[in-house]
Amino acid sequence: MGESATSSLLGHDLHGSGPLPVVVLNDWLCDTSTWDGARPYLDTARYTWAFTDVRGYGRSRSIAGAYTLAEIAADVLALADAHAWSRFAVVGHSMSTLVALHLSQHHADRVACAVVVTPPPPTGFGADDATVAASRALALGDDATRLAFWRARAGTRLSPGWVDFKVARWRATSEPAAVSGYVTMFARDGLPDRQARIAAPVLAVTGEQDAEPMRSAAVARALTLLCDRLTVVALADAGHYPMQEMPPLLVAHVERFLADVTP
Repeated sequence: MGESATSSLLGHDLHGSGPLPVVVLNDWLCDTSTWDGARPYLDTARYTWAFTDVRGYGRSRSIAGAYTLAEIAADVLALADAHAWSRFAVVGHSMSTLVALHLSQHHADRVACAVVVTPPPPTGFGADDATVAASRALALGDDATRLAFWRARAGTRLSPGWVDFKVARWRATSEPAAVSGYVTMFARDGLPDRQARIAAPVLAVTGEQDAEPMRSAAVARALTLLCDRLTVVALADAGHYPMQEMPPLLVAHVERFLADVTP
């Protein structure tokens, strides 16, 4: 079942019809089509996967907003209410892992468990004004600027064709003003509340070829300060996009976790 954005309801696509809804959110550079390669492997009998694009991306590209963590969290709850989901699991990737953690902190009655894939630090990266400005300029930049960024980031580990693909998808699936607007959320601010603990089970999946703050050791140190029931799975040969780099393995880890921690 597919659904586009209606009014301010986030655009989303429902995949499966299982009893546990799983809200899957996108990262900074693309909508939830990043998960397309993983979709054939998903259990659609046990779970209803709600691939949900935040404001400014994909099916929600036309929805303007303040582009903040609190806004996304409110939008996710509105989506769950629209489908009468009293409890749901939430999967964040990169930028949106902060949303998954925030919802788990402050809406424990709604969030059954959370999965955070390649999460940035919950405190944000602590970027200074110059770095934030540079990231915003990148978000508003042309394809040549974006391609140079991706080539520097990906190096030679992944194919040149994949880098070209990522740049094309970035342009095709996101509104530059939104990409620019979300920068402070992960680059500087992080979670608004860094004290409230998370009682629900949390799975963190890291790529050990990712930047150091998002590898397993750093993620475990940071999230142990927040999570009472934390599991960290490190994928040795993955970078920041395990749902594209090794989709069947990521799905296996996510679904084993969901099966273990939910009825």
